Amino acid sequence: MRREVQNEVRVSLLGALAATLDGQELTLGPPRQRAVLAVLALRANHVVSRSELIDAVWGDDPPASADNGIHTYVAGLRRLFEPGRASRAPSSVLLSTDSGYLLRLPPGSSDAALFRTYLDEAGRLRDDPAEALSAFDRALGLWRGIALDGVPGPFAAVERARLAELRLTAVEQRAALMLSVGREAEVAAELTTLVSAHPLRERLHGLLMSALYSGGRQAEALAVFSDLRRLLVEELGIEPGPELRRLHEQLLAGRHEPQPDPAEPVLVPVQLPHGVRDFTGREKELAKLAEVVPHDHSPALVVIAGTGGVGKTALAVRFAHQVASRFPDGQLHVDLRGFDASSPPVQPAAALLQLLQSLGVPPERVPEDLAAKSALYRSVLAGKRVLVLLDNARLAEQVRPLLPGRSSSMVLVTSRNHLGGLVARDGAHSVTLSTLTRDEGLALLTSAVGTERVTAEPAAAAKLVELCGHLPLAVRIAAERVVTRPHLTLADLAGDLADERDRLNVLATGDDEDTAVRAAFSWSYLALKPDAARAFRLIGLHPGGEISLDAVAALAGVPASRARILLDVLAGGHMLEEFARGRFRLHDLLRLYATELSATEESSDGRDEAVQRLLRWYLDTANAAGATIGPPDHPAFLLPPLSTQDFRSHDEAFGWCRAESANLLAVTKLAEDEHSPAAWQIPVALWNYFIVSSALDEWTHTYRVAERMAARDGNQAARAWAVHGQGLAAFRGQRFADALELFDRALAIRREIGDRVGAAWSLTGLGMAYGGLRQFDLAVDRFGEALDRHAEVGSWFGEGGTRLFLSDILRLAGQHEESLASARRAYEVMDAHQAVHAKAMALVSIGWARLKLGQRVEARDSFREAVGFLRVLGDRKSLAEALHGVGESSAGQPEVARTHLLEALTIYEDYDHPLMPEVRARLHELS
Repeated sequence: MRREVQNEVRVSLLGALAATLDGQELTLGPPRQRAVLAVLALRANHVVSRSELIDAVWGDDPPASADNGIHTYVAGLRRLFEPGRASRAPSSVLLSTDSGYLLRLPPGSSDAALFRTYLDEAGRLRDDPAEALSAFDRALGLWRGIALDGVPGPFAAVERARLAELRLTAVEQRAALMLSVGREAEVAAELTTLVSAHPLRERLHGLLMSALYSGGRQAEALAVFSDLRRLLVEELGIEPGPELRRLHEQLLAGRHEPQPDPAEPVLVPVQLPHGVRDFTGREKELAKLAEVVPHDHSPALVVIAGTGGVGKTALAVRFAHQVASRFPDGQLHVDLRGFDASSPPVQPAAALLQLLQSLGVPPERVPEDLAAKSALYRSVLAGKRVLVLLDNARLAEQVRPLLPGRSSSMVLVTSRNHLGGLVARDGAHSVTLSTLTRDEGLALLTSAVGTERVTAEPAAAAKLVELCGHLPLAVRIAAERVVTRPHLTLADLAGDLADERDRLNVLATGDDEDTAVRAAFSWSYLALKPDAARAFRLIGLHPGGEISLDAVAALAGVPASRARILLDVLAGGHMLEEFARGRFRLHDLLRLYATELSATEESSDGRDEAVQRLLRWYLDTANAAGATIGPPDHPAFLLPPLSTQDFRSHDEAFGWCRAESANLLAVTKLAEDEHSPAAWQIPVALWNYFIVSSALDEWTHTYRVAERMAARDGNQAARAWAVHGQGLAAFRGQRFADALELFDRALAIRREIGDRVGAAWSLTGLGMAYGGLRQFDLAVDRFGEALDRHAEVGSWFGEGGTRLFLSDILRLAGQHEESLASARRAYEVMDAHQAVHAKAMALVSIGWARLKLGQRVEARDSFREAVGFLRVLGDRKSLAEALHGVGESSAGQPEVARTHLLEALTIYEDYDHPLMPEVRARLHELS
């Protein structure tokens, strides 16, 4: 009995797009979902990146929702192809990878792939005309109309034209074979209609002329030539090609079964530049390029993109030399000078003239019109295997007229721009070149300066590569300095490069300014339009390693929608990289270049205004985030009123703070340099973020800056908060002696300025620090004094918070009944004032006290009630502590305990929580 095949997908592209699953036709969904399927099917068994899919479906102007759209369409296709698959199970048909998606199709499951297979078979069987014609008939019989009929998007349009060209080529080859076996009447009948549909195609006309002549219709054959010649002259301004002219002359002479005269030998162009001597690495990129080398009758187009100095040309030349033997009709090279500061970009007409002359076309035969030049170029390359290297392209429009038509040629394009239009409209494969890995950088340095010198100074060599930002051009320049100055050690050069202010000057060659890193960057910069160039300069004022879209909008003083457009331009030109949605980073050397430009090309007032806009945006956003995260002790009275910045949830606000954590420290130091009060306001605004996070280093360093600036401003209240905040960070880091000293200092400042509310909190802090030092009597005394002071100033939140801290210390001291009583009193205070978040925290403390007293069921009830509140509130750190409690109090139910402990551990890991080892140990016991 035949076993039923499951999930056997077949795709038909040579007509209206269709697909079947196990023989049943599928309804393929909306037009753009069909477009995604077309791309994946035509590149079956190869990974297609998300950016390629977006370009293929939407072209140069995708909507902001394009990424989500691709995800939705892929999910829709998976439901069609594997209707029985569980929602979280991996797909075996449409696979996800780190870089994109792969549609797995067995051989013969796509009619387009089968078409190519039959064509190749026909080519192998040319010595057996009957079998070859049978293969051609099978290939052409697969067609059901216009390929990809009705499928939207630029990729589909390009593939429709490519497949139609393949089909027409097959028709011509079949016709020539039929003529060789005396079937001229059939050829004449079939080609008469095709010639009308393709009036400029010389090969079709020649075949029709031969068929008519062989069938005794000499006058009609000559008329075909006359009609074509008139059309070529009128439309393109050129005469028919030499092969068709020779055929015409033979027919005039009355020769039967005309054969063309032997062609004159043609010089094969070999124009590839000399390869880089010490080329290293790039194995993955070379392998990816090798996959694209054409094996059928269609040309291949590859765009190698990347920032200046990353080695695009070196890679292209290296690969071109490796595969040159596979292109016996020649290798062509044109430098399009798209980013050359000394001369304008080479126009397509001039490039075509150079290419045509290299291919042996006399100058007098090259038409003036660009379209006619391009048509002649495609005609000359028809049926040939030529490798074309187009270096330093700036725009897709500069490249498009230089692309072959019907041939097995390959075009390599290098550019600092993304050239997404070539991917979308012309079916280009995109290879984005990043900087070298550490090992590749060291290999390049070793190759240039010698193994002996690198072996002698391994640490200095690694540092040198790091300071060069792993950029090949920079590493080569550094190596050149070492080689030409034998007295210079690698450590000496690393020391020279360590100063950021002089690094770009060091990375220059004395005799060739064009090879300097600064010059390489300048060519990309000078190609930018003024507003994009200004945005790039201003980004150099940002002190962090990465920057968000909204921060760029603040720097440039433009709406976020405009900033998005400018950033897309910069990312498309590889001046920066978008590594996450709305977040960008610059290569280290490009960041130095941007900073240099901001100093030289922006006015002092312009720089100051941009920095103030940036600081104001960070303060506004940090203030809004802190207010969203925070309990009522947020020191809002020290800060400006909340702005229009808005966060919808605790998680969103916390996520922003965590993403910007390193930047916030850098911006705080920038504010200190600018003598701006934002240097203490931003840390104070982040109070609640630091309370619930474990970012102890950022907390400590940021609040040290805040203390210095508050003291400089003479704002003692803010200074006290800054010192108190450092005390909390020290307590969280279990540096209890430091915490004690800091809380004591904060208390002294607050008593001096009469800040009774703050002084009460400092007393609470002292109780916490003494408790951490296990001096429980002193801790209880300070907590008692703190409770009196909170009562005097009417701070119910201060009383509740202090009782919670007291509960924790009493539990640590083994006084579990007293701990429970303190936590219950805290709960009553928070409940009376509807402080839901604080009430949930009190429930957590009640739960732990009950657990210590052996009241396991009551403890679990408290923890579960806290979980209910905290899931709604969005405080994940506190939620983890409650889940931890549920797990510990469910020891008699191992699966329940495991479930809650695993969720707690997952959240603890996000916060680097000190209780992670305890939870892991408990899970190990339960396993």
